Amino acid sequence: MPPAPATLPVPPLPEDKVDLLARLTDGLDAPGLWWLSGYAAGLAARPGARPAAAVDAAARLTIVFGSQTGNAKRLAEQLARQAEGSGLGVRLLRADAYPLRELATEKLLYVVISTQGDGDPPDDARGFVEHLLGKRAPALPGLKFAVLGLGDSSYPQFNATGRQVDARLHELGAQRLFARGEADLDVDSVATPWLSQALDAAKEQLRTAAPLATVTPLRPAALPASPWSRETPFAAEVLAHQRLTGRSSRKDVRHVELSLEGSGLVYQPGDALGVWPQNPPALVDAVLAELRLDGETRVGSGGQDHSLRDWFGRHRELTRLSRPFLQAHAARSGSTELQRLLQPDGAAALSALLASHQLVDLLQAWPAAWPAEELLAALRPLAPRLYSIASAQSAVGPEAHLTVDHVDYVAPGGRRWGAASHFIASAAEGATLPVFIEANDRFRLPRDGARYIVMIGPGTGVA
Repeated sequence: MPPAPATLPVPPLPEDKVDLLARLTDGLDAPGLWWLSGYAAGLAARPGARPAAAVDAAARLTIVFGSQTGNAKRLAEQLARQAEGSGLGVRLLRADAYPLRELATEKLLYVVISTQGDGDPPDDARGFVEHLLGKRAPALPGLKFAVLGLGDSSYPQFNATGRQVDARLHELGAQRLFARGEADLDVDSVATPWLSQALDAAKEQLRTAAPLATVTPLRPAALPASPWSRETPFAAEVLAHQRLTGRSSRKDVRHVELSLEGSGLVYQPGDALGVWPQNPPALVDAVLAELRLDGETRVGSGGQDHSLRDWFGRHRELTRLSRPFLQAHAARSGSTELQRLLQPDGAAALSALLASHQLVDLLQAWPAAWPAEELLAALRPLAPRLYSIASAQSAVGPEAHLTVDHVDYVAPGGRRWGAASHFIASAAEGATLPVFIEANDRFRLPRDGARYIVMIGPGTGVA
């Protein structure tokens, strides 16, 4: 009998690949799994296919991301797609899946990372950042890198994690290819030019490197990709809308059921539903009145042209203030009180003002004249809001249910609302809301149904 053929040891699959594999195979029956196993075996046997670890680090771009709400992940994925589309060898890794032992031999590294709370890294990047800042971090004379940080300038430690990573890589001997990007809540205004610069730099660095061997992405027919995303949201019909709290209650909590029929959108427990809101018309009118501006005046900004009423209703933040806007308004109004809040010893009072005041409150308390074009440039673009999904797709099918606390209160200067919660609360059955799924791979139920879990719901109070 001839000896059995030698077999190569199979390395363990990284955690992020295990999660991806579980999502790809979820719902497949036995015939489907057999077909998938043969398909994957055929890909592995193709000439030229080889493990990623066998590829020379000098021939690839490595993109590592640390993300809490999904923005850093989205941007890192966008950069990876652009790099692949340009013929570059690229690998994309969540920070907790990055093999730290490979840092010493890395040649080209981009880090896209957010900052949480008071200067903390996102949960999925804690180990990566601790290793980088610690004594075991290797010297990196052969590494070229760039960092994109995401944060919120309302916090004192704005973009602290991105700054730490950028400074530490340079301290370890790595060469910074270009300046660190620091994005505020209007992420894309900084991220878009940074991504373009990053792609150009990667092309320049890898233009003489051998291309990566590629394997066609595995996309079983059972799991078609949805065309709907943050950039192209799906118009979800409101199937049901019910107030859960009594009329005499101080809270106004709504149960909303949305149809995802025909969208191809899928979600798991832990994922969020993104909603693109519109500002309340009454709030838009109040802002226009305080500024003495005509809502029908058409104004161009950033390559777009809309009426001021449309700008304020659909394209600019009116319910959330930012530190940069407060600085600009303080200078324009000449208010010494606002100037004091912006000093280092005024951090607590500044945080309280940002949490309690909307744009119209600021204009009422500290009036200032704003030319329309300059005001639009200073205000943040309107951003989507993310809501925990209050349903399981395995139970409700192509639907997503939300439990929303409607923000509706009376301030000294008049009635105020939350942008998204009021937008949702105003949507009657039959109306549509622009939505998308924001996956959260770090927040998943254990695969083992016998495991104990502790559930905490610090939200609307009905959990």
